[in-house]
Amino acid sequence: MIDDDPPDNDDDNEPAPADQPTVDSGTKRGRESQTRRIKREAKEADEYWRRQLNDQIARRELWRLVCGAIGAHAFETRFAAGPSGVPDQYATWYAKGEQDFGLRLYHNWIRLDPLAVAAMHAENDPRFARKKGE
Repeated sequence: MIDDDPPDNDDDNEPAPADQPTVDSGTKRGRESQTRRIKREAKEADEYWRRQLNDQIARRELWRLVCGAIGAHAFETRFAAGPSGVPDQYATWYAKGEQDFGLRLYHNWIRLDPLAVAAMHAENDPRFARKKGE
């Protein structure tokens, strides 16, 4: 017998989205509250990424995220083909979406801390590797 019922999750005490309060964007006070929240969250996100960019281990992992073998391949364009060698336009567009995601992250990091991104390249990008004796 197949049980199609979702498992009970007793750990989830969060109210359903429909039960959560919403911001009244139709009032001046509601719009101001929403604007403050958006600005606060953007500032928190920027601070988070700056902290990550200023840590060597985090820079390595961020590099893997945008450029690694299983990452977003931000700096390479992939054209996919099926097993018979015929180009697969859907897989190519999927890879393009991954690449675009990686580039959006990368450009955001450059906006926040260009020197940390340069350090990330120096530490992880083989194209920036120094030869011995340099």
